[in-house]
Amino acid sequence: MIFRKFIAILSFFIVTILFAETKDVNKLFEKVDQAPSAEVKKELIEELKIKLAEKNRKAREEADAIIKAKQKLPLKIYNDKSLTK
Repeated sequence: MIFRKFIAILSFFIVTILFAETKDVNKLFEKVDQAPSAEVKKELIEELKIKLAEKNRKAREEADAIIKAKQKLPLKIYNDKSLTK
């Protein structure tokens, strides 16, 4: 019983650590909040804008690719009853 709990807890930690991602955007948000001067904040905000624009562009490209792939799918299921007659 203890061994099963140990395995369950170990697998939980492994999965959470493997799929955890540190985002550059999150780090930049924290840096902006902790910036000592207005000039540093402006520079960090400009960098943040660039990073967000890149992420937005990538997400838009992925969404467009998904939409194009869905358009290629047939609307009706193929019926082969006519071939079996």
